[in-house]
Amino acid sequence: MSVAALWMSDAIRFVPRPSRRSRRSRARVRRYERRARRRVRPRVARGARAASRDAVPLERTGANERACVLTEYLKFEDEETRGMYMRNLHLSRYFPKLAEEIRLPEDLFGENALADETKTPNAPAVWRNWFELFVCHAKHCAGFPFLHRDSCCVHAASYQILGRKRFTLFAPSEGPRLYQSGGTGNRSMIEDIDAPDVFERYPEFRRARRLMVDVSEGEILVVPSMWWHTASPLPCEASDDVCVSVAASFVDDSVYENFLDAHAEFQAMQSLVAAGAAKML
Repeated sequence: MSVAALWMSDAIRFVPRPSRRSRRSRARVRRYERRARRRVRPRVARGARAASRDAVPLERTGANERACVLTEYLKFEDEETRGMYMRNLHLSRYFPKLAEEIRLPEDLFGENALADETKTPNAPAVWRNWFELFVCHAKHCAGFPFLHRDSCCVHAASYQILGRKRFTLFAPSEGPRLYQSGGTGNRSMIEDIDAPDVFERYPEFRRARRLMVDVSEGEILVVPSMWWHTASPLPCEASDDVCVSVAASFVDDSVYENFLDAHAEFQAMQSLVAAGAAKML
């Protein structure tokens, strides 16, 4: 079954709630919860420790980016780094052993075309098993630095491993009110959507309808293709305010053709950037 068949309103927390009128619905929820407990719970993987001594990038936004040893960052003691966001770290690069063991459950998400070289021959190798790590501290870190949509029409799934996170989402139709920028149009000029002067600086943004979803440990949020989103950590006593999540990108049948077209444009834009004729955001 494709994940698209289970979406209720295009963007939902992937923890179905039983219908009072449907025994079949309750049975489906029980089956999902059994599968989720097997696949989503945190675990320790052999080989992951080696990466803890590596320098990992924080923030990853040009001038703000800096490197920090992972074990030192996770202490959240250094005043200079504890407020920074360790984000978008490909597991295949920093935790290769762990990355080999993680897969999207096909019975829930359908077949992922990114994992099939015959269907997406030009996709980068790192996209074949696309899982990225996000870590921050809710007391010190504001969250993701800008409003955006994922490139190349991919779907996204955010697994909350530890702590809590709040997502703010906007439907694709809200794009004209979100001040799109960059060569790909996938990034908004609005960096802080809750800034006191945000409506003064971006008056059309006032008309944009937003959806807010809080995701807790053990839950997965599915963000459909072309949906705009940003996220921030929430206080969580159970995790000492540490927020850890893993994001996956995938392509199912519903967006396969769109992905091929968007990826071809993405490659063309990369060529222009390499030639100095464009800037990709």
